[in-house]
Formats: sequence, structure tokens, C-alpha cells
Amino acid sequence: MDINSKCFSDSSDNIKGFIDETTLRRCRRLRLIGIAVSILILWNGVCDFIYAYSPKLSGLEYFSPAVWDTIRTAGHRPHWMVMMAQTAGWLYPFYALSYYHWWVGMRRAGFWLAHVPCGLLAYALLMIGGIQHAGWAFLSVLAQAKAVVGCTDEAFYAMANRFLLEHFVMGDLTAVLAFNVGAIWHAVGILSGRTVYPRWFVVLSPFGVLTITMGFGACLPAPFAGFVIALFGTWFMLVPCLASTVWLWHRACVN
Repeated sequence: MDINSKCFSDSSDNIKGFIDETTLRRCRRLRLIGIAVSILILWNGVCDFIYAYSPKLSGLEYFSPAVWDTIRTAGHRPHWMVMMAQTAGWLYPFYALSYYHWWVGMRRAGFWLAHVPCGLLAYALLMIGGIQHAGWAFLSVLAQAKAVVGCTDEAFYAMANRFLLEHFVMGDLTAVLAFNVGAIWHAVGILSGRTVYPRWFVVLSPFGVLTITMGFGACLPAPFAGFVIALFGTWFMLVPCLASTVWLWHRACVN
């Protein structure tokens, strides 16, 4: 009887040790993902600044046709700098890993409130990286060429600009849809109260950060508005990633 009890106790200890080691590895993995992805997202901020920042635009002007002049000319920045801005698009598959982080904290809410919204947001980032962020530079190609060699056929120039924009919008359509639907759905998942995160954490969710960024940025004058609105995609990824990393730092080991 004593021998059996001892064997059972040893076996339980081994199992417990295995579980503890596995959980510890999970915590370390989540921390590494959160920190590494957050650092990589900082480069996206630099590239967003190159693409869309203008010291002349106020917050409300970023929501007007005036912003198109900045986008189509890339703020009159040199060609090499616009090419450099495209490089953040290479990193979006890594940025999408931030939603694995969120999924770990939300998965007990179930398929519809965790898997689906996190999947939509991950899909949106993967599409945005290739279609939108890397492709943003193409919107300024004609203006860059015109600045170098000039253009005497304004009708051709205008039509080519229109076609470029239409192709960009068409390619980006599903990314924008998944981006918006996923952000709202993700917020609903948090508000359900069935995740590791408290309901107030919706403020730090992608939807909460996007709403605050746009609202706050719209109130700012030039040249400060651009630091908020032109970089909205960076804040949309960075703040939620850091928030989830901090919240799960120890909680992932016990949930």
C-alpha cells in the first residue's frame, strides 16, 4: 500500500512538473511575441509618417479631400524615401501574430467571440501589408515621375491617377471590410465578459484605440494632427499589442 501510494505520488509530481513547465514555456512565448512584435511595429510608424504626414493639415483636414494631395505626392518626399516606406509591408505577417496573443486571452469566449474576430483582424493585417502598405507607394508614382520629367498631357495624367486609385481601392476592399468588421466584433467579444480581459479593456482594444485616435486627432491643429491620424495604423496595432502583453504577462500562467 505504501509503495503504491509512493508511486502514485511520484507520478503526480511528474505530471504536475510537466504541466508547470509547459505553462512556463507558454508564458515565455507570449511575452516574447508581444515584445518582439511591438518593437517591429515601431518601424511601421516611421513608414506611416513618410507616407501620410503633412505639417499643413489639421485634424479635420485629414478627413477632407485635402489629404489626397499629400497621399498622391507622398508629401513631395524623395523617391528613395518612398521606397523605404514600403518595407514595413514586409513585416505585417509578424504584426498579425499580435492577434494570436489576443486569441489566447479571448479563446474561452468561444469560436464566435474569439476565433472569428481575431481571425478577421489577422487576415486584415496580412492583406494590408501587401495590398495597402506596400502598395501605397504606387499612388504617388505619377507625381514622382512628373516631378522628375514633367507632364504635358494633363488629361492622361488625371486618367492614369484615377485608374491607379480605383485599382488600389479594389485590391484593398476585403482588407478594409475585415479591418472594420473584425475590430467591432473583437470589441463585442471583450464586452461579453467571457475573456481573460475585463470589459473596460475594450478601451485598449483595436476598436477602442481606433475610435480614440480618430476622435482625438480630429480635434488637433496642424502640425500636431498628423502625428496621431497619419500614424493611426501604427497606434491601431501597437497600443493593443502592448496592452495585451502587459495584461497576460502573468495571467497566462494561471488561465
